Amino acid sequence: MKKILYSLALISLASQALATVKIEEELFVFGQKPEVVKELILAGSVEVDHVSSEGFELYGSKGLSKYLDGKKIAYFDMKSMSKSAMADYPTHAQITAKLQAAAAKNPSIMKLFSIGKSVKGKDLWVMKISDNVNVDEVEPEFKYISSMHGDEITGREMTVSLIEEMVAKYGSDAEITELINNTEIYIMPSMNPDGSERKQRGNANGVDLNRNFPDLNNPNSAAGREIENQHVMKFQTERKFSLSANFHGGTIVANYPWDSKYDRHPLDGLVKEFSLAYADLNPEMRSSTEFPQGITNGADWYVVKGGMQDWSCFFYNDLQITLEVSHAKYPNYKDIPGFYKSNRDSMVNYMKQIHRGAGFKMNRANISGTVAVKQISPEVKDLGSYAFSRSEFYKVLPEGQYSYTVTEKNKAAKEITVFIERDKISSNGDYTILE
Repeated sequence: MKKILYSLALISLASQALATVKIEEELFVFGQKPEVVKELILAGSVEVDHVSSEGFELYGSKGLSKYLDGKKIAYFDMKSMSKSAMADYPTHAQITAKLQAAAAKNPSIMKLFSIGKSVKGKDLWVMKISDNVNVDEVEPEFKYISSMHGDEITGREMTVSLIEEMVAKYGSDAEITELINNTEIYIMPSMNPDGSERKQRGNANGVDLNRNFPDLNNPNSAAGREIENQHVMKFQTERKFSLSANFHGGTIVANYPWDSKYDRHPLDGLVKEFSLAYADLNPEMRSSTEFPQGITNGADWYVVKGGMQDWSCFFYNDLQITLEVSHAKYPNYKDIPGFYKSNRDSMVNYMKQIHRGAGFKMNRANISGTVAVKQISPEVKDLGSYAFSRSEFYKVLPEGQYSYTVTEKNKAAKEITVFIERDKISSNGDYTILE
């Protein structure tokens, strides 16, 4: 079985190198059919997702189900299931009203804004949460994004619930209050509101947004990409995110980079640790029989090209994991509070990990350059060189002592020593001020 799963993973890799697939049919295929999938992929007409021992998801243009019928391959239509389950879920307008109500409840810590509009003109809402929410403070920046696949809705509801809890408990819950006072948190409940309204994976153009970001070997350009991706790319460029996660559905697991290649991430131990920490506080994820300890390396599961996780890690020094939080993409709406209860502690604890880092802020404006990061203890290790801009840099790292060698044009290099500690939230983050 492992050999067959590996074959499907390789086929998934091949599919990403071809033209963008227009998604008009969303099917779950029972069993493993690598030869058939390969034939379809070579025709440039399908995407493979969520490979498991039971089968896999297959997305493609009209005629895909007819083709499978001709091959006598068993499948079911996931769209028909989504439509029946979706009846009780809030509309985009109702989600907007919930977010506006949360922002109005305490505008000193909650600020709702749109980073742009979807293909069909729906606002892509982001909630900023911080103690001085109208000020761009020098603090570690964290983000959650959910539902880039419109038919994977649990994360949208959970992130809205998290926002509502944070505004309700600010000032009374010590953990939440400390986090808000010392962090800039950005939460985007729905990257694909058109897809959610249509109860489909892709956006209004039928494009999978999580196959539409620049690959690691491509220029980091928004040109020609879907409008939702362009807005997220611009948003990422304008901020200084150092830790993120994105929510999906279809299984339950914490997925860590890389998704697009089998090489291990330079901070493989750290991203695995963060994934384990999330899974450990989620009973169903932790006890998974499919994924040991509730986690998986992305490429070891199946290869994804054009995904947001690898793009943010590679181009922006923004560590990101992918969180699959429900087996059903549209569980019964009455079960959503249970999903939030199972994930709530994991979500809060993961946000706190943004303080497992250190950075610097320069007194001079608009300075750019590079930072060479070297671990000094508990072992000596070069961790590479990273670009910084707008006079600011922050990096999440494993516990230990590090040196940052800061280089800017026509200036002598400066070296600072930083210490990373576990379970400590520094006042406004651990930043060194540089002249």
